[in-house]
Amino acid sequence: MLERFAQTARQAVIDARQEAARAGQDRVRSEHVLLGLLQEPGPAADALTAAGVDADSLRARLPRGDHEVPADLDADALSTLGIDLDAVRRAADAAFGPGALDRARVTGRRRLPFAPDARQTLAGAARQAVQLSHRQITSGHLLLGILDQKRNGALTMLARAGTDVAALRADVLRRLA
Repeated sequence: MLERFAQTARQAVIDARQEAARAGQDRVRSEHVLLGLLQEPGPAADALTAAGVDADSLRARLPRGDHEVPADLDADALSTLGIDLDAVRRAADAAFGPGALDRARVTGRRRLPFAPDARQTLAGAARQAVQLSHRQITSGHLLLGILDQKRNGALTMLARAGTDVAALRADVLRRLA
């Protein structure tokens, strides 16, 4: 499904799955894709940042599910068990790359499916790439896939953050040209 996606767009989808799991959701929704787009360099992150959107403020507006993973490991609680969290982080970073401990999948959970609005985002991204005669689907196309829907959780979050969606769409199109 992701074979036409540029590497950063693919990674944004992976990041979206991790955001959904971290929030305890049972599906990947458009708001998770939006957060994933903010984490990867490219036209979407650039346009969102220029519009004043940041991951922390959006994450605070994100609905929480039944299986939420704590955002931070409690270093003090772990130290009472004789575990040095900083040493564990250094070892994980050395073995698996920077931030590996934060990106770790929740064990025992299946891969989260996409909710209808996230599927519409992916389909909309493909449509935009075709319309613009682009060979690859980039993060900008994914953001357009979100913005072109009539309603979804990501649009609601952007509206609550005071984002001018029409101006954001125009900026993304300019960056893709």
